[in-house]
Parts: sequence; structure tokens; C-alpha cells
Amino acid sequence: MGLTYITRMDHGNTHGWWVRVYKDSKPVESKLFSDGVHGGKLKAKKKAQDHRDLVVKKNKIVPVHLRKTREHSVDKRSTSGVVGVTLSVAEKAGSLRVHWSARFMEKGRQRNVSFSVRKYGYEGAFRNALKVRFAAIERPMPRGLKPPAPSKTLERWMKKQNINPDVNRVTR
Repeated sequence: MGLTYITRMDHGNTHGWWVRVYKDSKPVESKLFSDGVHGGKLKAKKKAQDHRDLVVKKNKIVPVHLRKTREHSVDKRSTSGVVGVTLSVAEKAGSLRVHWSARFMEKGRQRNVSFSVRKYGYEGAFRNALKVRFAAIERPMPRGLKPPAPSKTLERWMKKQNINPDVNRVTR
């Protein structure tokens, strides 16, 4: 783990390694391993690392750099339950624009591909966005993924537009 949660302190008469372990952005442990008390810079560093490892293990902490990246973890604000696939509803020029979109990185730049619910249907647009997202991240698309139930407002809009929410027009 290198020096994760450990900082070198050389300030005034204080010289040593400072262990500060956090879990969920809250401090769990803070302790200074002084060079003078522990027999020199290298021995103090080793003691600090051992202490850090003990605290991390005891509190079942996974350091940030070892966690799954955001690309692989679903945010609680997700509208689809799938990373990189979102439902967007916007009013433009007096009419409602509803689409499922897939976001991904391509050649170091963020891309966004959208599929209209009016054109592909609610589920069809969702499936197209899934297909594009999983192709872009080079992973197989899981079977059986369904879009979340549309809101009452969205259901009313689809009914008014004669859009069947179950229509499954998928692009090839």
C-alpha cells in the first residue's frame, strides 16, 4: 500500500511519520510515529506502515485507489441502475424531448449517444443505449435488464404521444 494514509512531518522540532486513516470521509485513527522515539526515520516509517495496516484491517477499510472506479459503480442518483445509461427529459421549444443516452470515453474524450423514446419506444431506446454503452466499454451486455418503470408524468406523455412503453424497436 506504499504510503497511503501516511504523511511525512518535518515541522519545527517534530520529525516523524503521521498516520491518518479515514473511512467514509471520517477520521478513524491519527497517530504520529516520531523518528526520535522509534530509532530513526526508516524505523519510524516501518512502524507507521505496520500500524496503518493494522488499523485498515481492523476497520475493514478498502483504500480509495483499490476500490472500483466510478466507471464501474452505480451512483444512487442513477435513473437506470446501469452506469453510463441515463434517462433525460427536457422541454424544448414547447415540446417534451425524452431520450435514453449512453455515455462513455472514446479516445480520451467523453461521448454521448442518445435514443429518442418517441422514435424507438421507452424500452427500445433503453436497449439501444445499453447496447452502445456495453459495446463502447467492450463488455458483454447482461441479459434481462429492464428499464425502470416510467414516472406517472412520463406515462401520461407517452399515452398522449401514442407511444407504447413496451415497443422494442432496437437498432441493428
